[in-house]
Amino acid sequence: MQVSQSVTSPAALRRFGLAFFVAAALMLTVHTAPASAITRTEVLKRANHWVAKRVPYSQRGYFQGYRRDCSGFVSMSWKLKTSYTSRTISAVAKRIPKSKLRPGDAIHTPGHVAIFGGWANKSHTRYIVLEESGRGKPALKRVKNWRRNATALRYRGIKDAARKVAAKPKPVTVVAASIVMPQTTIAAPLPVTAPFN
Repeated sequence: MQVSQSVTSPAALRRFGLAFFVAAALMLTVHTAPASAITRTEVLKRANHWVAKRVPYSQRGYFQGYRRDCSGFVSMSWKLKTSYTSRTISAVAKRIPKSKLRPGDAIHTPGHVAIFGGWANKSHTRYIVLEESGRGKPALKRVKNWRRNATALRYRGIKDAARKVAAKPKPVTVVAASIVMPQTTIAAPLPVTAPFN
């Protein structure tokens, strides 16, 4: 009785490992790639739309293609391709210091994520939040206290609106023009001073 034995060369194993690594990296990239760039103004406009519509919270229901819970709200506001969860939303965002927070960023606490709308006081202990917050409640905008376990997140695809730079006025050079008129076209003598009132 003969036993056939399959021997794989080290080079074949390396090629397989490389192919597997590339495939896994591509899958991860596709899953975490942002949908498109979005401005902070657009983020807030999208978030305020759900607040104005009073979209009710639901972990199972959808509105305009997004899950109606906290992370679905942030996914919608950031115009992502799918509804992330509060655990996976960091795949499309980066952690930033609290001092760098700007409207359109997000606040993440364990099990919850919301859109940051701005600071409510100078000491940065209270902030405006837009969020889906819980069963039976609609999307809302309110003021909350900063919690010690809160993390600031910035969507990787967010862009700041182009700043308008005031154009410096160009210097104007006034050149006096001389007008030459043939004597034959003037019917009456011109006054020395003409009124310009």
